[in-house]
Amino acid sequence: MVPAPISPQTLPETLAESSAARLLDGRLHAPVLATPPECAEWQGVVDRHAALAAGGDWPALLAALRQADQNRTAVTGGRRLAALISQGARAALGQTLARQDWAAAQIEISRIAAMQARYPQDYAAAHLLAQAQIDLGWARRSAEPESAVSREVWKEFLRRTALAETAMEPFDPLEEDAPILAGTRYLLVRGIEDGDLLCRDWYEDWSDLDPTDPEPHAVHAPHLLPRWFGSLSEFDDEARTAMRRTRQATGAAAYALFYLAAGDSLGVPPAQMDLRLFLTGLEDHAGQTGCQYRANIVAAALAELDHTLSVDDPTAAMARHMVRNALDDHLRNRLREIHLSAWENGEPSVQYALERVFAAELARGEDVHAGPQGLIARLPD
Repeated sequence: MVPAPISPQTLPETLAESSAARLLDGRLHAPVLATPPECAEWQGVVDRHAALAAGGDWPALLAALRQADQNRTAVTGGRRLAALISQGARAALGQTLARQDWAAAQIEISRIAAMQARYPQDYAAAHLLAQAQIDLGWARRSAEPESAVSREVWKEFLRRTALAETAMEPFDPLEEDAPILAGTRYLLVRGIEDGDLLCRDWYEDWSDLDPTDPEPHAVHAPHLLPRWFGSLSEFDDEARTAMRRTRQATGAAAYALFYLAAGDSLGVPPAQMDLRLFLTGLEDHAGQTGCQYRANIVAAALAELDHTLSVDDPTAAMARHMVRNALDDHLRNRLREIHLSAWENGEPSVQYALERVFAAELARGEDVHAGPQGLIARLPD
């Protein structure tokens, strides 16, 4: 599965140590982490199942993948266990794609295809083969400039998409009750003739199968922008529709996730965004798991939004007030540790947020500490 745009990068631990000393000139007394604990747990799952794949223990791997998928098992941070198992099964392929060794990648795909031929009735095996074909096709296309993809690479991308479609053809995600199959089928929309017509239906299938999973929203939203199958004028309606479909499970989170994903793609969120609804959605997303991984994603988004609202624009006064209040409440009631990789500009973004929220306390000589619910300020002992 394509990772959600909100997944952090890994940073060296030494950076976290030096950042902790610099933030607020050493007056921040809360954990500052380069690699969130959630990410370490995810990597452990990937590594264990990569070892199973490397050792050829496909029956155990496929069984684990099916069970995790059918149970909608989530690990810390809300990540789906099935997606991590799948990533582990394709880890060797991922390594070849990272170094753009297309010949080696084809060898890995042939290995997965041979496995799938031994288990033709297993939808998990079909998913792995289809996802592997999509991975290679998309990696080759992404390796070239967007405006200058060669005819050869484009044809290869379409061929890989067709091979993925063929691998999944015997299985219906709804009949199999398989969110991971629905997610892989959704990715076909980038390379099939009717992708613009199918993307909404296939997104709905994926989201309906696992309505608390944020990944369908994060993957679908960019395809509703002008580069793909949508328009800026209709994006807000699409985000509201997604929110209504999943409101009972996740509140307004889908609305916020749509705009976060669109902002990642465009550089700025689409202008029609309902700020009040977006802020509600961010808190619903963080509150669903209560984990520090999501708390940092939301804190970083609020800080970035606060920073973009120009103090020279009088029409933005109300928006600034709303965002600043949301940032204040979030830092004081949800954030207990800092994950540098979640913040777009790292240490400067964290510094900006802390200085805005705790300005009065810092001026009184208080330091910022991790409290039982969130960050608190108190005078040094």
